[in-house]
Amino acid sequence: MIKYTLALKVKDCPNPNEEYQYSLSLNLHQENNPDKIFTSEILQSMRTSLQNQSQCLINDNHLNQMINKWIQDIKEGYRSCPITLDLPRGPSPIDQLEEAGNQEMPTPIYPDLSEIAPCWGMLPPLNFC
Repeated sequence: MIKYTLALKVKDCPNPNEEYQYSLSLNLHQENNPDKIFTSEILQSMRTSLQNQSQCLINDNHLNQMINKWIQDIKEGYRSCPITLDLPRGPSPIDQLEEAGNQEMPTPIYPDLSEIAPCWGMLPPLNFC
């Protein structure tokens, strides 16, 4: 069995040298027919693994781009398939919190208005000059 690796780089990533990898071990029959190895289970595993590594969202279009390039590279005999895609950032772990917070009503603090009085009566002073 020979190990084939897809190396994904994300465009506009803070660290441009960072890449995320997904590997498959293929036998001779699978190497000669790479179109048939990408079952729905492998596709889902690949998507989940790369999304967890990169913290980016991978839609079906991105997944198809990766698979098509990887199949082409396997047919040409390359064991490593580098690909760079512009992927949107996924939700951060802080966005996935489900904490309801403290739901108790706070005790009200009423202001002390006993020492407040108008200085010149009800109306302001009028100047007729």
